[in-house]
Amino acid sequence: MSLILDALRKMEQERRSRRGAANDLRPEVLRYRQATQGKEPARYPVLLVGAALLCLGIGTGVLLKGNRNEAPREEPVAAAVAPAPQPVAAPLPAAPLPAAPAVAPAAPIALHSPQPAAAVTALPPSVQEEAAAVPARSKPSRASSYRSAPADGEGEGGSPRETATVQSGAPDISISGIAYQDERRMRRAVLNGVLVGEGAEIAGARVVEIKETKVRLSRGGQTFELTFSSGLQSR
Repeated sequence: MSLILDALRKMEQERRSRRGAANDLRPEVLRYRQATQGKEPARYPVLLVGAALLCLGIGTGVLLKGNRNEAPREEPVAAAVAPAPQPVAAPLPAAPLPAAPAVAPAAPIALHSPQPAAAVTALPPSVQEEAAAVPARSKPSRASSYRSAPADGEGEGGSPRETATVQSGAPDISISGIAYQDERRMRRAVLNGVLVGEGAEIAGARVVEIKETKVRLSRGGQTFELTFSSGLQSR
C-alpha cells in the first residue's frame, strides 16, 4: 500500500506542477482506505446471523407442517370407529306368482282326402288288341319317335270307343280313346295305339291338353287339335 501511496503522491505533485491548482487526492484516498477497512470486519457476522435465522425458520416450518398432517389423519380414524353397525332388516319374501291356467289341447282336425272324380277302368281286350296292331302297321321311322307310356289303360264305364277321324293338320296321328278325369294328371288318351298323358310326345308332337272330346297337340310351333267322336262318351 505504501508503494501505491507514494505513486499517488508523485502523481499529485506532477498534476499540481502542471495545472497549478489541482485538487488534493491524498485526503480522499486515505478516507476511502479507512472506510473499506472499517466495513470489511462487520460483513461476516451479519451473514452468519442471517443464515442462522433462515435455518431456524425452515426447521420451524417443517415441524409445524408435520404436526398439522398427523392431526387430521388421527381424527378421521376416530370418527370412523365411533358409529356402531346398524342391523339390516331382512328382505320380505316375494309373493308366489299365480299358476298359469292349463290350456286344453285343441281337438284334432280330421283331414279328408279328395276322392277321385271317377274310377278309371281298363279298356276291353278287343280295344287293346286293336291298339297294339296299329303300331305294327306303321312305318319303322315313325315308330322310333313314339314315347312309351304305361300299358294299364284307364277308361270310364268300360265301354268300347270307336276310332275317331284325324284332322287334316296331323294325318300321321290317330286317336282311338280318351279317359277324361277332373285331375289333369289322371287324364289319358290313346294316340296311335299308345296310352299317353299330358306332356307326352307322340310322332314328334307334344300333348298339350286332353279334353273330353278332343286332344290338343303342339309340333313345330303350331298347335292343332284331334277330335274324338264316339257313340259312347263318358266323363
